[in-house]
Amino acid sequence: MSTVQQQERDGRAPVDGGWAHTGSHDRRLLWYAVGSVLLVNVGIWAVYHLLGLGSPGNMKADWNSFVHVRTWTDSWLPMLKSLDYFRDYPDQPLYYAKLYDTLIYPLPSLFPMMLVRKLGIGAHELRVLAWTSWLAVWGVLFAVIAIARQELRRRGGSLSVASAVGMVVLWAGFYPLFKGYGLGNASTFLTLAFAVLLWLWARGNERSGGVVLAAMMMVKPQFVLLVVWFALRRKWGALVSALLFAGVMFAISLAVFGVHNNLDYLKVLSSLSHKAQSHYGNQSMFGTLNRMTFHGENLPYHPFVYSPYIPWIYKVTVATSLLLTALGLFFPWGKLKGSAGDMGAMAILSVAASPMAWEHHYGLVFAVLAWTWFAYGCWQRKVPWLLALSAFLTMNALTPIHQFLSIHVGWNILQSYIYFGGLLLVFLLMRLARTETAAEPTLL
Repeated sequence: MSTVQQQERDGRAPVDGGWAHTGSHDRRLLWYAVGSVLLVNVGIWAVYHLLGLGSPGNMKADWNSFVHVRTWTDSWLPMLKSLDYFRDYPDQPLYYAKLYDTLIYPLPSLFPMMLVRKLGIGAHELRVLAWTSWLAVWGVLFAVIAIARQELRRRGGSLSVASAVGMVVLWAGFYPLFKGYGLGNASTFLTLAFAVLLWLWARGNERSGGVVLAAMMMVKPQFVLLVVWFALRRKWGALVSALLFAGVMFAISLAVFGVHNNLDYLKVLSSLSHKAQSHYGNQSMFGTLNRMTFHGENLPYHPFVYSPYIPWIYKVTVATSLLLTALGLFFPWGKLKGSAGDMGAMAILSVAASPMAWEHHYGLVFAVLAWTWFAYGCWQRKVPWLLALSAFLTMNALTPIHQFLSIHVGWNILQSYIYFGGLLLVFLLMRLARTETAAEPTLL
């Protein structure tokens, strides 16, 4: 065995290549996690109170919701009311019913709730959803730790106590994840599903990954971009399993809800592409441009208030979405082509390219950050400042930015910090692919 091979087996790489043993960076992750969470959730709170500015509106409410297993009904009520409406008026167009809020998901997303009612626990369905969402949040932590252990073992390393504690702290402070839970949003399950998908993909279980992705598509159709990604990366097993599972689900949906209701969803998608909300929670190009030009709401939020249709904003949003999608699909990934990093970048771009990408939709970034750190970041000697910045932007609720910059022309672009943090992570993954392919020192 050569010296380089022995170093790789021991979890090291040549020093002149910019690599070092991961053990020296276990505490780096822990200190970063503790510092980031305390700075944002304690430091900002302390400054606000010292200056008499009131409450900064940090994650306290979402943590309280999680501790008490209590959620709102952002996704659940429109879905449950849709089932009630279909039961009472089976011949009426389901997507045009006057409900608490508009149903924006494909009809197969209603199957789990139909199952709950079939099991005879429909009277407790909101409580069941709160508990299953609570378990899903924990599931994200376990899935991400599984990713960490897997990537460390690949180079002969192991997950230390310091790294494990660091991951728990980052999980507890990951705002998009707990925001989705507190709202009672389906994104909680999507975050878990993607973490499992990334773990399966890194393990080489591509067919199982295809099934998980198809299940995600039943809630968020934009993840169909990953099916296209499967085809372009020649991942035929994943492609076939995804198409088969999706085909079965939609066949059942056609049988249950009828052809007309399923086809109506195409009109829903079309309308969503022309209207969205400008509230700071919308971390997309559409939201950014409307806030910069003061069209629509920013700090207040009303569920039925949409930004006015501005042709140039619509065109720029569409152009940006096409550019981001093409970048993810056709970027030359070299040695990392088809890898978990390649997939993670495509998933982030699938969210960022949407005209309505709420903060909680970026929960899937947590798994991508974990893979990036444990597969590459923790092995390099130099401090990965840009990766740390990306994590800081995507995981935290930086409420002072929203409150103090909302009315300042030019500066309010910083309200889209989660959006830009996600794009920064994609850039780092692409740079990683270039340096790995060129056999140069990897710098995150």
